[in-house]
Amino acid sequence: PTSNAAAAAMDVHVGASSDPNAIPGLAHFNEHMLFLGTEKYPQEDSFEAYLTTNGGSSNAFTDSEDTVYYFTINAEEDNVLHSALDRFGSFFTSPLFTESATERELNAIESENSKNLQSDTFRLYQLEKSRANSNHPFSKFYTGN
Repeated sequence: PTSNAAAAAMDVHVGASSDPNAIPGLAHFNEHMLFLGTEKYPQEDSFEAYLTTNGGSSNAFTDSEDTVYYFTINAEEDNVLHSALDRFGSFFTSPLFTESATERELNAIESENSKNLQSDTFRLYQLEKSRANSNHPFSKFYTGN
């Protein structure tokens, strides 16, 4: 069998537990911001547009100890995957973190947190975390801004 589907992922071994006490949510914020332009590809939606044009998609998640970024793409030609990997790699070498994207993503993260507050599972998880030793990273707040 043959396939033209390709995928890649990057696990950055820094998650919400690594957030500085003074900046809760930093890992999650970085997760959002890395998708929004790099020095080589400054247009905010260039990666997602490239993937969509080539039948792909991307996503990411921040866990307690890791932040994982991934994408899929239809790569019938080698240069399609090569270009996707070049764009993806630039997230980690030269992200822009523009002022306009920063404000918008802080709002998106707050909206995501507000949605989570409606979940009983999330609320029980936060209750469990509040009962943990406050000096332990598990007690940190992971999702808001």
